[in-house]
Amino acid sequence: MTENNTQIDKKSVKSNAKAQAAADKAYRKASRPWFKKKRFIFPLILVVIIIISSVAANSGKKDTAATSPAATSSTQAAGPAAPSGTAAQLQALAAAKGYLDSGMGFSQASLTKQLTSSAGNGFAQADAQWAVDHAGADWNGQALKAAKGYLTSGMGFSQASLTKQLTSSAGNEFTAPQAESAVANSGADWNAEAVKAAKGYMTSGMGFSRQSLIAQLTSPAGNQFTDAQAGYAADQVGLK
Repeated sequence: MTENNTQIDKKSVKSNAKAQAAADKAYRKASRPWFKKKRFIFPLILVVIIIISSVAANSGKKDTAATSPAATSSTQAAGPAAPSGTAAQLQALAAAKGYLDSGMGFSQASLTKQLTSSAGNGFAQADAQWAVDHAGADWNGQALKAAKGYLTSGMGFSQASLTKQLTSSAGNEFTAPQAESAVANSGADWNAEAVKAAKGYMTSGMGFSRQSLIAQLTSPAGNQFTDAQAGYAADQVGLK
């Protein structure tokens, strides 16, 4: 009887030990923070993925809205519409814009002449005129380009001779107001221009005295510098 009781007690102890171990394991499992429990980990990952996807989608929608056709069309609507014309007119327009962008400086008259000239583009007068009318040129700006081109040529232009060159039918054919605006805004140093002209005469081999050099520099048929400008130039080239 005692032996049987001992065996029963041993079994009871083992059973109780197993029960206690299971209970401890269950307690430890229940005591873990909620975010470490397996049943929460996978749903949590799914929720994070959904949130990230939602944020990315909303960001994409904002970017799309910023560059939507409506916004683009609004930006495009602000610009001038391209002119519609015949094939010949559009070709003339392309040529006209090329000349205007060249930096040489074309007036309305000289550009039309270039477009219609047999030595130029040879467009019909009507097509050339249409191109000039639709070129969107700033004629005062073109006159200024031409003026600066002459001033950097090294020839030496006075205020009067530069204006004459810009308005001449054998020159650029700008209007008087356009030429005057260009000359006024050219930033020219007229004394320095007179010296350039004087040096040109001195190296020509013709032979100039102070008096004849000043006469040439001030002549209406010559450079048209003022007496003061011509005298300054003569001094600078050594004729005193």
